[in-house]
Amino acid sequence: MRIALRFLMIASALAVVACAPSYDYDLLIKNGDVVDGSGGPPRRADVAIKGDRIVSVGSVTGRAKQEIDASGKVVSPGFIDVQGQSGVTLLADGNGESHIRQGITTEIIGEGSTPALWTATDNDEVSIKRFNLKFDWTSFDGYLRTLETKGTSINLGSFAPVAMLRQQVIGMVDRLPTPEELSREEGILRRAMQQGSFGFSTALIYPPASYTNTDELVALARVAEEFGGFYISHVRGESFRVKEAIGEAIRIGRETGIPVIIYHLKIGAKANWGHMAEIQALVEDAHKRGIAVNACQYPYTAGGTGLQATLPGWAQEGGREKMLARLADPAQRAKMRHDIEANTEVENLLAGATFDGVQIASVPPDKDQSIVGKRLSQIAAERHKDNWDTLFAVLTENDGRVGALYHMMSEDDVKAAMKFQWVSVGTDSAAIRPDGPLGAGQPHPRAYGTFPRILGKYVREEKVLTLPLAIRKMTALAATQLKIVGRGMLKSGYFADVVVFDPKTVADTATFEKPQQYPVGIDLVIVNGRITVQHGQHTGAHAGRALYGPGYVAK
Repeated sequence: MRIALRFLMIASALAVVACAPSYDYDLLIKNGDVVDGSGGPPRRADVAIKGDRIVSVGSVTGRAKQEIDASGKVVSPGFIDVQGQSGVTLLADGNGESHIRQGITTEIIGEGSTPALWTATDNDEVSIKRFNLKFDWTSFDGYLRTLETKGTSINLGSFAPVAMLRQQVIGMVDRLPTPEELSREEGILRRAMQQGSFGFSTALIYPPASYTNTDELVALARVAEEFGGFYISHVRGESFRVKEAIGEAIRIGRETGIPVIIYHLKIGAKANWGHMAEIQALVEDAHKRGIAVNACQYPYTAGGTGLQATLPGWAQEGGREKMLARLADPAQRAKMRHDIEANTEVENLLAGATFDGVQIASVPPDKDQSIVGKRLSQIAAERHKDNWDTLFAVLTENDGRVGALYHMMSEDDVKAAMKFQWVSVGTDSAAIRPDGPLGAGQPHPRAYGTFPRILGKYVREEKVLTLPLAIRKMTALAATQLKIVGRGMLKSGYFADVVVFDPKTVADTATFEKPQQYPVGIDLVIVNGRITVQHGQHTGAHAGRALYGPGYVAK
């Protein structure tokens, strides 16, 4: 009896297996208008996904575990953020809400800092404490593995910044390295390249990077070039000296053969507006000479960085405590004002934006939040104080930890740069969210709206770009600039990073006054084959992966 019952159970199980449906795909996105990243026109097609890969694009036959009807929607590759800043915030919250919800599936960090180069004595203690992070990696790729293991919704890679190389070797000192110190910097960079860095990065208006000269940068760029890496730069000036600064980047490319990418291409200060065509000529002349030069851009007329960046480089030498000590000295403040007014620095954000254009974005959580969102001139008027005294007071009162927005660019220049075939897209922001510790302050709206702003304002409404060209900039161009293999296109064999959006409604809703708002019109975001955003909501999926640069040597 027992034997018969056992045979009956086995037969029933085999019957269930025999009747179980057989699927060709895990996901099938049907009836969408596919814009594949190549720059070609939209075409009605299906996209089939199995595991983490796209297996077919076109008229797809076969069955899928899950089918999604994309009728009336655009299906595109996942967006690539060439200039992200989410190295810390993705450790704090792997969802990456403000980025993934705008369609960003891949992000490359490392302009001025990266957790990948943290050491026991050189790390971001404030963020570690604020977000209760566990810092236990000891190598560049150790950070990338930690992030992937902890869980992230976004693929992430990193550059190695000169600021951190210098900080670890000679600190915040305004001098050139000795030959021995330069050799140590090169050694740190060489290890970073072998451990997955995409290349060598500079943010040349900020100490200690601003203390470098071109020869030091050329020597380090040669190290990155040995491993097939890139030189990516926030150039030494973006307003009064922008052409000379871009010229320095081109020179580094010419002398080393390394491909060059210029961060957030712009022209600051009203006196300099209208010269974007000259920058175009400068870059495209370099192309004719065989120098690989590209750029990225965010679609806003304001930048964002720390308020201390208004001060001369000498005032910031030695770090924050020494800067605060100088700010406490009336004679030193007078010298700071003189140098800013004389426009002697490589960059002059205050001259570019004026006191009316500098908007406070954040102060430490235990400080006076009433100034957040206000312009310096407004704060000065409310306090019945001089503008200069207010600038120095705001820095002093907040221990030098003040975020600021700088309204200093023109809409015409933004549109002109957007049309250049060699300009991709970068948010220059961290992935955040409106609530909790990541929701503090009044950040730049680019954290929430960069990519949908281009699709809504500059494609649909103002027709600055066609949809295929905009998508190319957001995807395949960025992947090509950074040699990211298998991403940036809707193509068989590529990783299944996909965005589905409504071209009639996609738009940013974040503003400078109310920045903590998600975009609209982005219905579906898929990362490595996993649905991560659906109906505009995060699903909790953490399918993002660590991305390694061209010199990576797997252990």
